Amino acid sequence: MPVFESEIRIANPWWVDATSIDRDPAILDAKRAPVKRILGVRHRFAAGDHVYTLRGPRRVGKTTLLMTEIRRLLGEGVPPRDILYYSFETEGRPADIYVLVTEYHAMNGGRGRKFIFLDEVTGIKNWDKGVKKLLDRGSLRNCTLVATGSHAADVASSAAQLYGRRTEPKTGISDRVLHPMGFGEYAAARDETVRSRLRGLSLDGRDARIEAVRSILGGELPGPVRDLVPLVDTLNAHFHNYMLSGGMPGTVNRLAAEGHVPDEDYGAYLGRTYADLARSGLRREWASPILKSVTKSVGSATSWQSLRAGTDIESPRVIEEYAHKMSDLMLLHVLYRYNASEDDSKRNTLKKLYFCDPFFFNAWASAGLPNPFARSEAALGDELRVGLLVEQVVACHMVRLASDLCAHSDPIGLFDSVFYWKSGKGREVDFVVRTGDGGVAPIEVKWQSRVRRDDLHGMFDFRKAAGRGSGGAVLSRDSAEERSGMAIVPASVFALLA
Repeated sequence: MPVFESEIRIANPWWVDATSIDRDPAILDAKRAPVKRILGVRHRFAAGDHVYTLRGPRRVGKTTLLMTEIRRLLGEGVPPRDILYYSFETEGRPADIYVLVTEYHAMNGGRGRKFIFLDEVTGIKNWDKGVKKLLDRGSLRNCTLVATGSHAADVASSAAQLYGRRTEPKTGISDRVLHPMGFGEYAAARDETVRSRLRGLSLDGRDARIEAVRSILGGELPGPVRDLVPLVDTLNAHFHNYMLSGGMPGTVNRLAAEGHVPDEDYGAYLGRTYADLARSGLRREWASPILKSVTKSVGSATSWQSLRAGTDIESPRVIEEYAHKMSDLMLLHVLYRYNASEDDSKRNTLKKLYFCDPFFFNAWASAGLPNPFARSEAALGDELRVGLLVEQVVACHMVRLASDLCAHSDPIGLFDSVFYWKSGKGREVDFVVRTGDGGVAPIEVKWQSRVRRDDLHGMFDFRKAAGRGSGGAVLSRDSAEERSGMAIVPASVFALLA
């Protein structure tokens, strides 16, 4: 028997019974979930001679997305045997991809378009070589192939290699990212009132939300945004829960169903992350204290040297290497200081690090300690800390926002699209984001009801340094107004849109 034939049959039960897709564990979990993630058309894979890559953290829902696509294709009448799914959870060789698809074609001839879903291909080092061989041999004609992976750098760099070296001129290469749920997706999924209000204000589409955010960054509060402000108490309640669960579907649903996130969820997340770190060549005894240090530095500019505390790492360069690999794993965001005079980042100065999801922060902040959920709740009750946790959430959204504003080809990291800023006088602005039209906008987080003029000095200084007469956003707890050429808007409203 060929190498993969029996495994292929087991992995694709719809070949025998098309209704079996309804009993797939990922589909059943999604149906039973109290909070149902709503993925839009931007996560669809159009039929065509195309290679898609899909990257995202482990357990973010990539497999669920693939199974949902398979279910959709079956429902549209695609012959079951024209759909192949296979997961590379264990180590393999690039040749395995070529052999797998070649055996599949031998088992399922015919002229119909084939849809090939290869899950977790980052289990195979240099997986792109296997796909390239398929392209070179013409084995992906009349095929739509989707390859997923948890290691962002592996998927992104391999996609770039495919794009640069492909021999099939009609074969497109598209790189997509599945992030944890943003606050807007989270609140709309949890609350019909929020969902209806967004729909009624024509803000249920991503393009409309981005235009609203552009207005806010320009210093204005358009009518639809003002109409969201009366919902701020409801949104802030959801925002509180979002800071506890983050946007990972598993923790979102555990909190919704049980009222808390169980200890085992934190342990399971840490275990998966340690495995991914090891696969990337990062030592656990170094990575763990670095991440613990990051939880203590959130909201503050820090140095690679400072992050050495608690480790036996001798060189700050190693810390930098670890931080960037953690960014590749969609674990951390690294933001550099903005240089207004050169419209660029200062790489050799202090930087800010944030986690890519609130739950990631909570898990590492409580790693090795008892009662992690209770600790996370207590932090939200601490007036001194909650503002920093809000800033942590905003950081996640700024990176995604920059990707949309700039139509950036690499939404992981965006080192030259999102920054922080500090003046020579020591005044800071929490975030600076490129707006996609050649400009930049400052964003300051002030988790308080009343924003005083003294709170705006950093914004004023930035506008002088950047040569801007107006624009920028201040994210408050619940106040909304236009003042001094900038928009003051509740952080929860801004995150709902961003």
